[in-house]
Amino acid sequence: MLSQMGWGMLPTPHLFIEQYRVYQIAMKEGKEDKEKGDKIILPSSAFEKLAQMDISYPMQFELTNESEYPVKRTHVGVLEFTANEGQCFVPYWIMENLNFAGPGKPEGGIITVRNVTLPLANFLKFRPQSVDFLDISNPKAVLESTLRNFSCMTKGEIISLHYNGKIYKLEVVDVKPQDACSIVEADVKVDFEAPVGYKEPEKLRDEVVNSSASITHNTDAKKVDEEEIEKQRKASNMKLLAEARAAREKQLREQTAAYIPFAGKGTRVDGKVKGVENHNETSPTTQPRVPKKSKWSKKNTAGKWSGTGNTLS
Repeated sequence: MLSQMGWGMLPTPHLFIEQYRVYQIAMKEGKEDKEKGDKIILPSSAFEKLAQMDISYPMQFELTNESEYPVKRTHVGVLEFTANEGQCFVPYWIMENLNFAGPGKPEGGIITVRNVTLPLANFLKFRPQSVDFLDISNPKAVLESTLRNFSCMTKGEIISLHYNGKIYKLEVVDVKPQDACSIVEADVKVDFEAPVGYKEPEKLRDEVVNSSASITHNTDAKKVDEEEIEKQRKASNMKLLAEARAAREKQLREQTAAYIPFAGKGTRVDGKVKGVENHNETSPTTQPRVPKKSKWSKKNTAGKWSGTGNTLS
């Protein structure tokens, strides 16, 4: 029987399962920029084991935090095999998703790594976690550029998008054809939901009107939901704020239209009205000027040189 199977030949394993101490990839020297993606760093012993297995490429792995209930999981690619034995380096946003990072969460928790084979994704939907995402002029182009650093997408996780010096959080709302897929060389259609906290202006106005009517009709009710009242109050406040802002802008426009440059009246330092002279007061500048007497005037009074001159001829 052994001769037919081949002496010393054993079945080739297909599953790689290992546990490591997990650390932030930015702690690895020269890898600070690798936060912009989903690639991890494993020890060289992991590569030696994987090389002896019948696995698919590119290598992709499932990461789990089995100390949490329910178990938190995500899927990643591998950057290189240069970590110290017993250690695994991952981007910080992955540590946050798996609850390895945060208050009271020291680094060095135990993470489980399994190799997986994922289908290619054909559809992704994201929900920005802040309305600041609307400041990006072309979000699909920015997201497409960012996803080049990723190899997998898992439904329910929150990824980090680095753009123009800011970090935007995006929740992966939907992944097709299954909840975890590979996006390496995949033709993927991308869609967005409205950011968390965003409301369309027209929809908001309708809610204000409906909420006001609801309050009127519920005056005879014995009990009113406090959360609904708070929601209606906030909507009304936002409406009043918008009206106040519009009134202020109208006032500024009217002031600008009524402004005439250089239309003011000047004021003299001495308090007198400019352009009006007081004739009751004698000003030094209005007194008649008396010419000074010359020192030669007395000599000329006798008419000494008043005779008529005669020529020699």
